[in-house]
Amino acid sequence: MTDYKIPQDVEAAIVTRIYEYADKARWTHLQDSDRTRLYQEWTDDPQIGGRLLGFVGQTANIRPWLKDCPMKEYERARRGVGKYAKYVKNRAATLEQIIERSLGREWEIVPGTKRQKPMRATVRKAGSEDEERHFVAGAASSLKHLVWPAVLDRANGETAPWTICVVDPFLDPLTREQKAEHQRMAAFLGVRITYFDEM
Repeated sequence: MTDYKIPQDVEAAIVTRIYEYADKARWTHLQDSDRTRLYQEWTDDPQIGGRLLGFVGQTANIRPWLKDCPMKEYERARRGVGKYAKYVKNRAATLEQIIERSLGREWEIVPGTKRQKPMRATVRKAGSEDEERHFVAGAASSLKHLVWPAVLDRANGETAPWTICVVDPFLDPLTREQKAEHQRMAAFLGVRITYFDEM
């Protein structure tokens, strides 16, 4: 991706606008065809594509910038992470909030262990350095990415327990069949799968 010199105020206005639209459209649950349609609408919008055009050189560069910059960071931004987080108006739960509601208030993130892609950390019971586990959270659509760090750990002989927390959206809940499949996979891998109901 070319590093375009987009003024901060222009970028802020554009990202704020597309994040509002993405939130209303429930972006994380959209099919690729619906996302493609929205990218086209944003490209044609004078307040989005029209403002970007002078900085990205040609219309063909608008969609790649939207996709590879703000929208690539959208889910992390919703959870308060990254340079675009300040443009999100309707925030989602942070990793700390997911841990607290999934494991209990007595669990805390071990300093220096928080990671992204996928969103994860090592956690322990407050005041205890003996009871640690790995915790990773994300959408069911990203399950293979959530499982992969645990697979790598197991392959390298790491034995610390893993909790994989699948975010289960209230408006589009997972089916019993999906959850049963998750539990079969968890049993096979020797990990624990929990669910975080997100409103």
